[in-house]
Amino acid sequence: MPAILPHFGKFQIASKMLTSSVFVALLMTVDTTVLAQPSIAPTQIQSQPAPDTNPIAQKLFGQWETKDPSSSTSLTFIFTPENKLFLLIPDSKDTGAIEFKYRINPTPQPMHLDVIISSNEEPVLTIFEFTANSQMRLQLDGTNPGKPRPTAFSSQASLFKKVSNGTTLPDNIQIINPEAENQQTNDPKVEAKKVIASINLAQQAYYLQNQKFGTLEQLNLGIKPETENYHYRIVPSFQQAQIVISTAAAKKPQLKSYTGIVFNRTVKGQAMAITGICETDEPSNKPPLRPIFSNQKSQQIQCPVGSHLL
Repeated sequence: MPAILPHFGKFQIASKMLTSSVFVALLMTVDTTVLAQPSIAPTQIQSQPAPDTNPIAQKLFGQWETKDPSSSTSLTFIFTPENKLFLLIPDSKDTGAIEFKYRINPTPQPMHLDVIISSNEEPVLTIFEFTANSQMRLQLDGTNPGKPRPTAFSSQASLFKKVSNGTTLPDNIQIINPEAENQQTNDPKVEAKKVIASINLAQQAYYLQNQKFGTLEQLNLGIKPETENYHYRIVPSFQQAQIVISTAAAKKPQLKSYTGIVFNRTVKGQAMAITGICETDEPSNKPPLRPIFSNQKSQQIQCPVGSHLL
């Protein structure tokens, strides 16, 4: 498994800024893409602003950062003149970045920003403005692909500080392009990992909005309960107030099975979601039994005998 994936378990999911719908959508894309394929070969993008670009776009070009007020985690965007938007993977800025497309309309007030996650779905429509102290106010909270554009900033709008005018990605960065990756044929050996990882992240987002976990249909991920390779289900008996379990049972003898879990915990007054995926040690048509929560900082989720934590 790529080394960057475990970092997502460190997020303080209660933070309004970091749990906005668009951010969760981006993370779900990250989780699915990273599990699906090795990242694109390390590349460095040299971006030079076009001389005829409008002043608003020129001001937007560069690296912008905002911090989670409840932790030290930061969210970093890089806007380039080629209408590429890079999300630097939190806690892994020297490892990976996810590539999206964007477009702006500087005429309306507030100005319009569209984030194109994939050509297979509608863009995320939002608003932004530059403040008097040269920061950027960006409405992330409450946005989602296909949802109407907000008309005003909410109290949860994020303030970004420009930390660099450069649009060159850090050295040795791994660029993940969801559009390119998603066009590749699904490998049955990683199908279930992708699905369970997406379910875990979607459950976190669903819980924030509804104070409970959701069914496959309610999560609206487009996941079929059965594919050629796996049976997927969310276990009703474990769809409790603070715990939810999902399983992927292999249908072919050469495949392993998986169990995903989301624990909601309160640590020092802050709500946190601790997630994990257990994989059977050997090919099996039976998913691992329920993982348990441990107070060990090194491995807070303990997988049952015959399985291991991804």
